[in-house]
Amino acid sequence: MNEENKDIQAPDFSGEEMKMPENTDIQPDVAEKPSSVVGGPVLLILTILLIAILGGMYYWFAKMNNTPNVMPTIERPTPEMNNEPESTTAEAQVETMQAVSTSDEISAIESDLEATNLDSLDAELNAIDAELEAAAQEAP
Repeated sequence: MNEENKDIQAPDFSGEEMKMPENTDIQPDVAEKPSSVVGGPVLLILTILLIAILGGMYYWFAKMNNTPNVMPTIERPTPEMNNEPESTTAEAQVETMQAVSTSDEISAIESDLEATNLDSLDAELNAIDAELEAAAQEAP
């Protein structure tokens, strides 16, 4: 290298006009776009399928909420319909138990307790147990 040419100068093109090359077969790089021929119908089918599933779930949920909850009604027999022999006795006992003093004195409470007849409770519980055992033996 020459030590005399230490100053390097850039070329000066200020007086010349720029020209494009004329005889070149070089094509600019164009990125190929993926074909949307396959992607479009698939996306459309998936969208329709999603809408159908959501519509079916909405219909099913609406139908489940519209079903009335019917509670079984138990008709209690009136005293006229009830032909059991102990019904008059039970009614009399209930009326007797409800006839209590409104006083809050200790002597009134003690007299109400002494007037309460709890002797028939054991007999009624034994009758209920016997009925339940008979029903259990009948149903295999």
